[in-house]
Amino acid sequence: MSKKKWLILAAALLALGGIGVALVLALALGFFAGHEEAAGGAGLPFYTSGQQTPSSHPGYLHDTVTGGGEVYVHDYEEACLQLTFTEPQTVIGLMGSISPAKVGAVPGQPVTAYIAVDCGSEMPAYEPYRNIKQPPFDWRTATFRDMTARQKYKFGPVVTTTNAALMAEVVRVLRDGTPVELNPFPFSGATNLTTLILTSDQLPGLLFCPPLCYYGNGTIYLAESLMMDPTVTPPQVHARWIPASPMLTAWLNAAR
Repeated sequence: MSKKKWLILAAALLALGGIGVALVLALALGFFAGHEEAAGGAGLPFYTSGQQTPSSHPGYLHDTVTGGGEVYVHDYEEACLQLTFTEPQTVIGLMGSISPAKVGAVPGQPVTAYIAVDCGSEMPAYEPYRNIKQPPFDWRTATFRDMTARQKYKFGPVVTTTNAALMAEVVRVLRDGTPVELNPFPFSGATNLTTLILTSDQLPGLLFCPPLCYYGNGTIYLAESLMMDPTVTPPQVHARWIPASPMLTAWLNAAR
């Protein structure tokens, strides 16, 4: 039984006092045992995580998950992708033996293309993993339906656009822009980071999310994805930062 479940049980016993201890214990243990069995996912296949290794792309890590006769990867090509949900509605497998983590289906995607893997510790945190047989999503040639500047930390309201020219400009800047060197900064407590969220019918269940950096000199920078450096304390992030175009800058500043 997990620590959280023991705390729930202890709270019930404290509320009832000594009179109902035996009854609460019997009911609670039976309740949790049944849910443990359900959470165990009888009949669901178990997935295994491979050893994390440095990616062929400097600054990224190569993760693999194997299950159902397939191998899935999370690497440079998946670092810019996010799931459209916080927790999968359809669980297709489990990982681990004690309080196993869930492996979920991605809505609109066959499990032979993408899956959602819980990579969190105390709290669930799902990330997309791509089947190695599935070509990576090519944002450089994709058509996007809408784009949102998500409020994160202190930067203005959330705004959404369907302006095809503006979205094409974001793709052009990321693809053809000239990167500049910015000093790495600690990820924890960062107040100058947010993301763009772009949706595409070519990528159901997933979002293309390039990060934004509001730099101290007032310039806004855009990157395909962030790279984490865990070798320093505290861990720092850096990226291939590209100055946002005047069109994108005007749209973002109007939203603040």
